[in-house]
Amino acid sequence: MRVALVTDLHVGPIRDAGFTRRVVDQVNAQHPDVVVLGGDLIDGKVSQVSDALAPLADLEAPLGVFAVSGNHEFISQEADAWMDHWETLGIDVLRNENVTLTRGSATIRMAGIHDETGRGPDSPNIDDALAGVPADTFTMLAAHQPKAAESGQGKGVDLQLSGHTHGGQLWPFRYAVLLQQPVVDGLGAVGDVPVLTSRGAGAWGPPVRVLAPPEIPVITLRAG
Repeated sequence: MRVALVTDLHVGPIRDAGFTRRVVDQVNAQHPDVVVLGGDLIDGKVSQVSDALAPLADLEAPLGVFAVSGNHEFISQEADAWMDHWETLGIDVLRNENVTLTRGSATIRMAGIHDETGRGPDSPNIDDALAGVPADTFTMLAAHQPKAAESGQGKGVDLQLSGHTHGGQLWPFRYAVLLQQPVVDGLGAVGDVPVLTSRGAGAWGPPVRVLAPPEIPVITLRAG
């Protein structure tokens, strides 16, 4: 099962629909079975930049395209409106919940949790996100921030997919990010939870990166 992790597009005043189209084309060329959108897809309000996300409707993944909220969705003060809009693009938004993915005779659970900046009904709740997941089922958890793995300790999460850090975006800022997040990029362990953190496809603010190039990781899960 091939899983593409797309995070931190930050479309808005700087990155437009053309940028999103290039990301979609790059992902589709990898022929993933599942696409996970790991939050911070936008910088702005629905009325301002929704057109810039329109190409996401063309993502191709036979087992589904899934998304979770990031902190910038909440910064926009329209997190729920954004998640509702994503669903109009054919994206399954995981709001502290999980779904079953089946490939042949094998099944895994795809879970998703709100970003930790969410409040009220949009607060992150790991127990709700993992409700009903059998202990012997491989479980992927989409969570925007790597440190969300701290709440997943001892709960049977086999792999967490995250973004948020941008890999530091500008060297040597990655060292400051390490003070807040347990994994800056790549695969790391947070207690008993393996966490794959993407540097993200876009950037926050000016489109400048130094020693932290953008990426769209594609991983392959194989039966043990």
